[in-house]
Amino acid sequence: MSSPQAGHPPQGPVQEPAKGGLVNHTLLYIEDDENNICLVQALLRRRPHIELHVAMNGRDGLQAALDKRPGLILLDNRLPDATGGEILRELTSTAATTAIPVVAFSSDSAEVLNELIASGAAESVAKPFDIHQFLAILDRYLPGEPLPSGGIR
Repeated sequence: MSSPQAGHPPQGPVQEPAKGGLVNHTLLYIEDDENNICLVQALLRRRPHIELHVAMNGRDGLQAALDKRPGLILLDNRLPDATGGEILRELTSTAATTAIPVVAFSSDSAEVLNELIASGAAESVAKPFDIHQFLAILDRYLPGEPLPSGGIR
C-alpha cells in the first residue's frame, strides 16, 4: 500500500469540540523530532491563543495529558518508547483523558493511519502535512482569533 500524500483530507470522522462551554486552548504535542516541534511552534505564532506543551516520548505524553488536560493532543505515531496506537489505547482507557480529541500524525501507510483511527484517534494525518490543513485542524478543535492573513512568521 502506498503512503498517503500531503494535502489529502484527514482520515476518520471529524470530532467537533463541545459547543457552548469555554474552549480549552491547551495543545499537547507528543513528538520526538525536534524539527517537527520547531515547525509546530512556528505555526502556532499564527494562533497566539493556543498554549503549547510538548512531550518527547509516550510516557511523558501520557503524564502531561493527565496533568495539563489539554483541549487537543497531536500525537506522532513513532515515539522512542511506544507507538501512537499504544498511546491512544492508554488515553482512551483512562477516564481523565478519554474525552480529549487526539489527531495522530504518521508517515506510514494509509493502513496505519486507519489503524490509528480504530485505536481512538479523532483524525489521522499523513506526514509531511499540509500547513493549511494543520491550521484548519487547530481552528476546528481550538477555535479562537487567528492573526490576520499574511505569511507565516
